[in-house]
Amino acid sequence: MRAVRWHLALPALLTAGLAFRAGGFFAGTTAMLAVALALALLVRVTVGRTPFAGWSPAVAVVAGALALLGVWTLLSSIWSDAPFRALSEFDRVLAYVLVLALMGSFATRAGDLDRVLRALGLVIWAVATAALLTRLAPDVFPAAAGKAPARLAFPVTYWNSLGVLCGVGLTFVLHCSAGARQGPAVRVLAAGAAPVLAASLYFTFSRGGIAAAALGCLAYVVLAHPRRLPIALLAAGVPTVVAVRTAYGAERLATKDFAAATADGHRVLMVVGACSVAAMALRALGVLVDRRLDAVTLPPRMRLAALGTLAGVVLAATVFAGVATALPERLEEQRAAFVRTGPINEAEDQRGRLGQVGANGRIEHWRVSLRAFADHPLVGTGAGTYRLEWERERETEFSVVDGHSLYFEVLGELGWPGLVAVALALLVPLVVAARRLGGAERHAHGAFLAAALALLVHAGVDWDWEMPAVFLWLPATAGVVCAARARDDRTERAGPGRLPRILAGLGCLVVALGPASLAISQRALDRATADFRAGDCAGAVDAALDSLEALRARPEPFELLGYCNLRAGRSGLALAAMRAARDRDPHDWQYAYGTAVAQAFAGEDPRASAARALQLNPLDARARELDAALRRGDPRRWPRIAANASIPYQ
Repeated sequence: MRAVRWHLALPALLTAGLAFRAGGFFAGTTAMLAVALALALLVRVTVGRTPFAGWSPAVAVVAGALALLGVWTLLSSIWSDAPFRALSEFDRVLAYVLVLALMGSFATRAGDLDRVLRALGLVIWAVATAALLTRLAPDVFPAAAGKAPARLAFPVTYWNSLGVLCGVGLTFVLHCSAGARQGPAVRVLAAGAAPVLAASLYFTFSRGGIAAAALGCLAYVVLAHPRRLPIALLAAGVPTVVAVRTAYGAERLATKDFAAATADGHRVLMVVGACSVAAMALRALGVLVDRRLDAVTLPPRMRLAALGTLAGVVLAATVFAGVATALPERLEEQRAAFVRTGPINEAEDQRGRLGQVGANGRIEHWRVSLRAFADHPLVGTGAGTYRLEWERERETEFSVVDGHSLYFEVLGELGWPGLVAVALALLVPLVVAARRLGGAERHAHGAFLAAALALLVHAGVDWDWEMPAVFLWLPATAGVVCAARARDDRTERAGPGRLPRILAGLGCLVVALGPASLAISQRALDRATADFRAGDCAGAVDAALDSLEALRARPEPFELLGYCNLRAGRSGLALAAMRAARDRDPHDWQYAYGTAVAQAFAGEDPRASAARALQLNPLDARARELDAALRRGDPRRWPRIAANASIPYQ
């Protein structure tokens, strides 16, 4: 009797959990994810009967590339002088390599990839449903609107991330509705999921998410082209178009005041629900046609000729449409519009942004990374330092933390060795999947390849890598794709002896120590920050000290201690704490700024520190005001100037 293959549900379960924890973006969540995966791998290698049955050259290459990326990330703290930034970035890479190693440790059996994709499609549909309910029925399912209330972001907290997640989900449900290995119930339910995913995607108003959805579905059509595809597209396509058109027609739902339009929201919700039911009904009727399609067999030559004819028709139609519509001129216009460096116009009605093709400031973001790479092509500026580069080099006051491109940001932070490691880790699974497009599980591999292409293209224009809820499924599923094929249970090679298991288990424990320390430290720091903002410096100090006890390398607790000591009139202790924060991250303007404030209270000359803060962030109004006030003010007024300074603690 076969053992329960529990690991096949892991990518979906992790995606669901991370989606409802701000996408897994924050350091504490990422650290806990790495710890949980390290412990799961520990159990696997110590008690599993054949813990390395799935290990293959492809798994070894991908895991090795990610491991080298993690090591290079840690080493970058040497030249960035910011060890905590490197540790935080390392935890994310560690989580990706651990989930890949865990999934790749199981030998893959026929149908495993389909099971993983079905579970992922189900979970993404559930996330999209929860998101849609908060938009269309906020009186029943209220949720925090976030920084851009007009754009749907719950529960991931970032609209573009939710958009690309829905786009990936649409690719998966298309496969589940059309793939050859899907049962009738799966085909019917998958068709019903499409209107919900499309409506949720629309309300994110994410142009990149919509493009990723289109790319993923189109790539699946081209790569997999299952026989059931026309029936699946017809059954889900028409109701999906009706659902999106109805949502688009509800003008007030496209504004930040959507909560006041409950009647419109409830009406759209009913239409989307009806469209889901209609899609399932149509697909249920299509199941009868599927049997006839499955029975049709074409000789290889006829199949090749049919595909060639279809490709020729598509190419001819494309050329004709291009000539008829002056496509080259239009493309040039779109290119010129895209490379505009400024942000696109954000109107009250978010529907207007869907027709804009500007890069929304991303060109400038990428230029900062490329300048950093040009200055440091081998080592970069160090992991996690993009925000520091942006603050020093930016030409607008717009604040960003990440480079809005995995590839450019890695180039700027880790140089070409970092990009080579990322490319190797991401491309090898795609090559493996592409080689299997002619095999028995070509539809599942086509779906994986299509969704991966959509995600990786989108990762070039946004920070999907930093959102494990969006990205984790890729290395996890890549483990299944790259793992060795299972052999007969009677001939499956025996597991390793006791000593290798113990050593592997100890290795898992060792790699979990860093993320565990960060998670404990982050939890204490979150408590300290809440107390500080509530005016409770006594509680904030205790929690900050707990944070430092867990991880001495991080600067934020020292900064918080500095401001609390200033509130208590202990300027000497405040200055020592601020200097400790600055020493741990010397290129962050906030710590130079805090040092200047503490020096002013302690009777030292703060002008050099204030000038340093301004140098590190020239466009920040607080840095400019403090520097100007200290330069023109009498030394006797420095304490008063410092007392009136804004606190940039985040």
